[in-house]
Amino acid sequence: MQEIDFHCHLDSESFDASRVEAVTECFDAGFSALVTVADPYEKESQSRSLEALDAHPRVFLMAAAHPHNADQYSPEVEQRLERMLNHPKTIGLGEAGLDFHYDLSLRENQQRVFERQVALAAERNLPLVIHSRNAEMLVLDTLERLQFPGHVVFHCFTGGAEAAAEIIRRGYDLSFSGIITFRNAAALRKIARRTPMGRFFTETDSPYLSPEPFRGRANRPLRVQQVVSSLAQLHEVKAEAVTNAVARRLEECFHIPRRST
Repeated sequence: MQEIDFHCHLDSESFDASRVEAVTECFDAGFSALVTVADPYEKESQSRSLEALDAHPRVFLMAAAHPHNADQYSPEVEQRLERMLNHPKTIGLGEAGLDFHYDLSLRENQQRVFERQVALAAERNLPLVIHSRNAEMLVLDTLERLQFPGHVVFHCFTGGAEAAAEIIRRGYDLSFSGIITFRNAAALRKIARRTPMGRFFTETDSPYLSPEPFRGRANRPLRVQQVVSSLAQLHEVKAEAVTNAVARRLEECFHIPRRST
């Protein structure tokens, strides 16, 4: 059915025993693409990401300095990030942004590191993939102030309806994870239903956020199937309509052609 997991963490050590298997089971099931995320704060992230990238031609890469660790940003971290961004399978810079929910780094450091990465993405003509918790409007204001020229996707969106509407109004996109299957996520499902087809991506954020009925267990990219199914129900369309819309948007914004059948 050509599903796409737009955002997974195959560099996580939780995949050390099954990284290649996690990739191959997806493409055996007919997936179109996987996008794994590399972390420049983690020295082993690059080698783990390379293992995933080598497992199939249609595994692609993003990399960014996560806001949780902004207090530790350094020239060495930026050098590792730039090496990751130089990889030929890199399609975007992410997940970068602001997290004012957990506040694991000082907000001023989060803002400084985010602005630096906006500049890096602009210099390299890369789309930005955003991590935002309780900071969506500030992220949007920052992008506007810095006049970021590229495309933007808010990954694992959990913000409010007003922020979602403004993101879409500006021509940016949302990405929905297994959270939309959770029983307590009615408000998010309402936002997903209102988000036009072709303006959202599907992701797992694995190994985190397993969808129902797997909640509480380690997640895998294969389970983006549950996200696709939920979005299809919300939009009252067949699952293939969702995967086709996501594939078209991936090609439009990230220049990844659809997988030939």
